[in-house]
Amino acid sequence: MSAPLNRSAFVASAAAFAATAGRASAGSRDAEPAASPWMRVLLGSAVGQVPDARAVDADSFRYDGRTYRGRFASVALPDGRIGLLDWVPLEQYLYSVVSREIPSSWAPSALQAQAIVARTYALTKQRPGKAYDVVASESDQSYPGIEAETAQAREAVDATAGKIVTYEGKPARIAYGSCCGGHTADAAELWGTAYPYLRGVPDPYCSPAPDFHWVRTLPYDEFVRALWTVSAGDVDRVELRDLDSSGRPRTVALFGARGETEMKISAFRNALGTQVVRSTLVQSVSVDRNGTVNIAGSGHGHGVGLCQWGAKYLARGGYDAENVVRFYFPGTAVGSA
Repeated sequence: MSAPLNRSAFVASAAAFAATAGRASAGSRDAEPAASPWMRVLLGSAVGQVPDARAVDADSFRYDGRTYRGRFASVALPDGRIGLLDWVPLEQYLYSVVSREIPSSWAPSALQAQAIVARTYALTKQRPGKAYDVVASESDQSYPGIEAETAQAREAVDATAGKIVTYEGKPARIAYGSCCGGHTADAAELWGTAYPYLRGVPDPYCSPAPDFHWVRTLPYDEFVRALWTVSAGDVDRVELRDLDSSGRPRTVALFGARGETEMKISAFRNALGTQVVRSTLVQSVSVDRNGTVNIAGSGHGHGVGLCQWGAKYLARGGYDAENVVRFYFPGTAVGSA
């Protein structure tokens, strides 16, 4: 995720891409509206050739078995590969994003809150000096194309058209995830940069979420192999240390025959995998050298910003979209891009 970007830079980036897209794109028109808010979404890449795509009509194309809104273009990537871009109007990009990022069966205000934060995130990723703005995966925001769109998500995007999260008049730094586990995380603790509106808030609303409490069990040998580069040996005991205000440990201490080794909770999660350690809100790690390791915690994801399951139940309880947003980003406002 990137730092906030103001409106003038956003328009400039759209204009810069519009100036080149007609030349690079196999499926683009000759004239493009330079000042429109467009996204450059990286769909895929290949070595030595442009990934295969074909136009369906003037405003859509097929790639890798999916249909996308917008027009496709090729771009040279820093790693030497050739990338395929979808150059798509921001609001149309959000139709697919919102449809995938949050269930369309949830209350309209939850979907609208998701649309507002997803729009803000996309806006802050506009960078005219880069080859693309976002990738079409969870590394940025899931973007699976037209077939994944739902009527409810399109309605939520249209109902909030142009609305973004702002702080002191500028687009806010946005993050969101599935379930915070009862307290959102402080961005400064996880990423080293403090934002006044990303300091973490108590959130009892996500308690019905499937991953509000979780336990994962894995073989002891697998656990040791995953941590080998840190512990360099067997692990007899694990200690969670230096809890922050949300209850998340900042560090994990590993004890074994070679002594004690500390690592950051984020490194611990990455080493074991996010499917095993569902969040950084780890609450216990019990080690049985003769069998298994049990890891227990709460939540799913990094925990910073909007908690999607919490938004679901806030919306069900009568919060409108803007109040949902302000709950998770205190001190912000919802304004126009």
